[in-house]
Amino acid sequence: MSKAFKRMTGGIVIYLIISYTILLLIPNAFVIPAAIFSSFVGSLLITIAAILFYRKTPSPELKWILIAVSAYFIGDLGGVVSGYFSLTSVNLNVLLDFPYTIHLLTITIFLFRLLDIEHFRSQKLLILDSLTLFTVAMIASYLTIFKYIPEYTRTFAEQFSWDIYSFLTILLTLFFFLLYASGLKKPVSLFAFSFLMGGTFLLGMINFLFYSFLLNDFTFYAMLLLPLYPLSSYFFISFLVTRHLPIIAKQQLLLLRIEQILRPSFSYVLLLLLITYVTFSPVTTRFYFITIATTFLLFLTRQLFSYRENVRLLRETTSLQENLETIVSQKTELLRLREQEFKALFLSYPQMVLEVNQASHILSGNPAAIREGWMEKSLKDEQARLFKQVMEALHANKGVPSLSKTFYIPHDEEDLIYTMTSICIADQERVFIILSDVTEDVRQEQWLEKLGNHDALTRLPNRRFFEEQLQTLLPTLRHGSLLFVDLDGFKAINDTYGHDAGDLLLQETADRLQQLIQGEELVARLGGDEFILFTVRDEDETTAFASKLLASLNEPFYIKDQTMSVTPSIGISLYPSDGKSSNVLLIRADEAMYHIKNTNKNNFQFAAQLKRN
Repeated sequence: MSKAFKRMTGGIVIYLIISYTILLLIPNAFVIPAAIFSSFVGSLLITIAAILFYRKTPSPELKWILIAVSAYFIGDLGGVVSGYFSLTSVNLNVLLDFPYTIHLLTITIFLFRLLDIEHFRSQKLLILDSLTLFTVAMIASYLTIFKYIPEYTRTFAEQFSWDIYSFLTILLTLFFFLLYASGLKKPVSLFAFSFLMGGTFLLGMINFLFYSFLLNDFTFYAMLLLPLYPLSSYFFISFLVTRHLPIIAKQQLLLLRIEQILRPSFSYVLLLLLITYVTFSPVTTRFYFITIATTFLLFLTRQLFSYRENVRLLRETTSLQENLETIVSQKTELLRLREQEFKALFLSYPQMVLEVNQASHILSGNPAAIREGWMEKSLKDEQARLFKQVMEALHANKGVPSLSKTFYIPHDEEDLIYTMTSICIADQERVFIILSDVTEDVRQEQWLEKLGNHDALTRLPNRRFFEEQLQTLLPTLRHGSLLFVDLDGFKAINDTYGHDAGDLLLQETADRLQQLIQGEELVARLGGDEFILFTVRDEDETTAFASKLLASLNEPFYIKDQTMSVTPSIGISLYPSDGKSSNVLLIRADEAMYHIKNTNKNNFQFAAQLKRN
């Protein structure tokens, strides 16, 4: 709540306490002018509050209220002035009634703009209930107000003014019912709705009682009602200030239940009260029978519409029930077919399917699972380890509708690989687990991947894979060396002993190179009789390594009962002095290898020495 709203509420409370304290304490002769002046003060306070709220948060609805309270204030101001100067002209009284009529008309327009007309149009019984209420209000108003107006007023203009004002009061009574039964265009909180209903009821009731007392010579009681008029405007402003408060679902539901209980009996209660009132009131026989006939006609009409509405609802309910039964039957048949399909799928599915409860017990399995021994009392070691991991994964992901995961189970030589897919059944304490042994598939995939990255003959990495690994390794090193090895005399072996012997010699060469490297060092075959190595060594260490490599490759090769020999020509580039990328290092080592091959075979050459030479 804003501070301005709280101040307005406090001001209204203080105003009411002071007003009625004065009215109850002063002599009766001063009650009428004091009540008129009190109403004037209250309307002034409410007008100021409406102006302040409109300047802060202008809205079309608040504009109508501002017009209404301003009109009422003008009427009160005129009443205070005419009373002070003792002005009793009939025309002046008619003129002073005009602002009050504008006030009531503006309030009526304000309430009409709030109504949910579409809902009102769709409810025929609501229309009849509204007509009943309007009829009851007209008859009651005639008995208490309208029939006395000609005697009380002095001219036709004054009588017409009073009739219009009384008719607008009846419309307020009607709007009170419509707001309650039809609802608003935009939902509001129960707190705000209570302000709206309270303001509408209070204004209508004050008007009805005021003119009833005034026309029946109870002027003192009529004057006591005047300070309450500003209170109704306070309720309307409070509604506009609080209508944006959060809507609480429980409160709205409570309001709907009350409306559903009271509205059907509302018309009957009103008709009963009207008949009772007319029966014990001093009215003519003709008026009495007209009232009885009118109310009886309204009662029969409402019963007819209610009967027709009930028949329509019964037909719709019966139709909906039949449609529902048809849908349930279709869904049941579809469910039966799906169950048969599920069973067929469960039985024929090639992978292992297990049904497991929350206690981690295997309830059933498909034929594939039975063949693998999953339904036996004692599972194999790898099965027990796999099932334990599966259950741990399921409990760790509790609430997840489905879960897929891969497990590696230790075996004698190499791990077995399984994939698990779980299918949770909603509202059931069980889960279906599909187990697939993908060991061979994974091995095949790994083999294909390796085949794409390795030389088919020597099983060494190929150039592309070597460069990818080296490019990743280089940023982590302080130094290193790339050796480019070419076998001298290899072509002669191929020509003399055949390509099979040459292939075996290359394989043996690859084995000797692999025996020399360690840790993060790399070796690969470029193609033909060319190999490359990368060692994590500085220049001095690389010199020793190159000498060792020469000695290893100079040893004879024993192939097919033949002794064969080749000599290596080795070019060496150093990281990072000769290059900082695998591509540059390879080019520099290649240049050094061709230089030593053309000048001094069976030796090694650093690329840096070529620069110095």
